[in-house]
Amino acid sequence: MAKGLFTQGVCVLFRKPVNAAALQETLKDFHCVGQHESMDEDDAPQTLVYDYLPHENGHLLVTPASTPWPDDMGDPDESPERFVAWSLGQYAPLAFPGCLERASEQSWGWDDGEDIVKQHTAHVRLLISYVLGVEDPHEPEDEVPLLPEDYDPLQELHFLSRAVSALLEMPGAVCYFNPGGEVLRDDDGLRRGMNYAWSHELPPLDMWTNVRLFRATEIWSLMDTVGNGQLDLPDLEAVYTTDDFEPSDIEGFLRSASLYMLQGNDTVEDGDTAEGPGNINWMAMECVDALSDPPRPTIRWIPQNDSNPPAELMERGSLPESDMDEFDDDENELNDDDINNDQFADQEFNDDEFPDDEFDI
Repeated sequence: MAKGLFTQGVCVLFRKPVNAAALQETLKDFHCVGQHESMDEDDAPQTLVYDYLPHENGHLLVTPASTPWPDDMGDPDESPERFVAWSLGQYAPLAFPGCLERASEQSWGWDDGEDIVKQHTAHVRLLISYVLGVEDPHEPEDEVPLLPEDYDPLQELHFLSRAVSALLEMPGAVCYFNPGGEVLRDDDGLRRGMNYAWSHELPPLDMWTNVRLFRATEIWSLMDTVGNGQLDLPDLEAVYTTDDFEPSDIEGFLRSASLYMLQGNDTVEDGDTAEGPGNINWMAMECVDALSDPPRPTIRWIPQNDSNPPAELMERGSLPESDMDEFDDDENELNDDDINNDQFADQEFNDDEFPDDEFDI
């Protein structure tokens, strides 16, 4: 689900349901402008509406639900409300079914996350939207702008992180869950991550996006980011021979390449190269679809050494034939000083702890 009616969405999981009055008291530092009563959802009957960039008609929508996070879309006949909500992005615009399960399996930044998340029985969703109550008689409904002209996703995520931090202090709060970035953090982990980023003048990418590790074959591994789409950036993948590289070095490379793109440096294009792990060049490969869920466009990095990835790791997705040209012989070289592998090194990957389910290729 691309950004549309909603531009960002995060969640806080709870051990027991919380009511709107308790949420409003916890979020008293935010300006509440109203409350919406749902006619369809018995499990989530109310949504609190807060100001976010009121001059742009921006709003924060906070919806408490008395049920666990629904990790599947449900059936359009048996559970139409859930199916429609997923389709409209009400569980976060970039969320894809199975996101909580994948986040639990790949909770490298919070070792206990996979077990503790099972304690939740309720959740609170937080969404950003710019179209609440918009009615322009001079414009057709499908031409109402969904984003302001000076749209800033980084500012949105900082704002949501403030609200999440407040909710995590409530009794019964289990953890923060970012569906689009497939990230889980407890209160302490989120606070430490945000403070680390602030003290180093970096965006807290590891609080908003995840880095995941998969065993592709007996020889090859895949590491990818998930959640860069929240920042209007492509996710990144790296395929590599397991015995030749340290996972932490690959993770640092992907994080730093994400930061490079976020800082507005040159865009990464097909055939670009950058020095990466192993002190060798890695080549960028633009892909329409990732090797693992969720479906999304990616930049896939390939080490330029004597190894040849298997064909299934070189699939780009369903590109039109006109776009399937060979790489240009004149490769563009990125600025190696800007892609610094040492800027992110907080997660520890263990090659012996790959998720049980291999990705589909």
